[in-house]
Amino acid sequence: MKKCVICGEPLSAQNKSKEHIIHNAIGGSLEDDEIYCKSCNELCGSNNDKAFTKIFAPIVNKIKMHKTRKTKGTIYTGTVCDQEGNLYTATYKGSKIVKLEDSNSNYVEYKKGNFETLYYHFTLDNVAFKMGFSKIAFNYAIHCGLSVSCLEKMFNNSTKKLAEKPVVIPFIPLSSFDDVMERYPTEKIYHAVRIFNNGPYLYAYIELFNTFQCYVLLSDKYTEYIDKSYANVVEINEPFDEKLKDDLTPRDYKDMDIIKTQYNIDITKQIENLKIFHNYNCLDENEKINALFNHIGKIAYEQIRKESYVKKYEELINKHYDSIEFLNEFLILNDIEKMSEFFNSFQFYIVYENDCVRIEKYKRFLPDGSDYVHAICNIINSGKKLDHYGHMKFNMLMSRLD
Repeated sequence: MKKCVICGEPLSAQNKSKEHIIHNAIGGSLEDDEIYCKSCNELCGSNNDKAFTKIFAPIVNKIKMHKTRKTKGTIYTGTVCDQEGNLYTATYKGSKIVKLEDSNSNYVEYKKGNFETLYYHFTLDNVAFKMGFSKIAFNYAIHCGLSVSCLEKMFNNSTKKLAEKPVVIPFIPLSSFDDVMERYPTEKIYHAVRIFNNGPYLYAYIELFNTFQCYVLLSDKYTEYIDKSYANVVEINEPFDEKLKDDLTPRDYKDMDIIKTQYNIDITKQIENLKIFHNYNCLDENEKINALFNHIGKIAYEQIRKESYVKKYEELINKHYDSIEFLNEFLILNDIEKMSEFFNSFQFYIVYENDCVRIEKYKRFLPDGSDYVHAICNIINSGKKLDHYGHMKFNMLMSRLD
């Protein structure tokens, strides 16, 4: 029997709790109910999760996003102007302006159509950012079957808490191949998380909105081989299919038995949910049956919809690679040394016979065979500023959303 990774209590249908690997509030789809018990999930989550997801509120607001369950709108700010060009500070909740102030912090009445949003205030809380990435890395490592004893660099097994100062390393492209891959927007905005090891160093590579890219060091004593990944598209990619939803709604108990088995639906648990959230006990018998059947149809439909967002990381990488004219990028180089480096980089990362990316090397190793993460750390430790790459990726994302 699985146990809660925090308190060690055996997990049962009564006490286990679904946990999103990547936060639901920013569009993460993958869930696991064999990591935390309900009590520990509540203790580990709320404050850190809120601070982390708040960072991305201006981005989430601009995306028609798939979520496995509804979340409340996050409060954030931005700058707007009126028709005369005067500037104001707006407070948003979700996509709505809930407060408007002038430069002297005086209240201004907001009327839709009289103001235009110029930009949102994107505030990067460094502590919350690192802890959020650390939690994603931890959740995915446990989801992949790793023991907490393998995660000594980011989890304190004595206190049963994530390390207060996790080793989070920003990704920057260090090869010509990566430089080209990162300068072009992907077809779809997605999140990805990957666990891999280079020798004894166990890393998680996390990418949010194809923009916020970091490695998290999990261990420097890992002795096995692992390379597992997961990705999900963030944007809603299809309209609601009423016919499919109707087809998945049971007509009788025989239908219900087939659908509950096919989609692994716990009927007892769903009845309890209906009692809590939908006044189930106030209904007569026929109404209870109809409410239950409709609820089961909705759950089955949402499972199908969720599966359409989950993608193989390597497929997304190869689709992006296929969309780029690498030959054109090579031909515009006017320096023999740069052309040679470009060719060597391309040769290292591409399987020629299949014309696809060598995923086992991608963002793990440099063309000279060295550890990608170590090379980035050496550049950071040299004092070289790396802000320009992060700004480029952020501006690319916001331009795309605008």
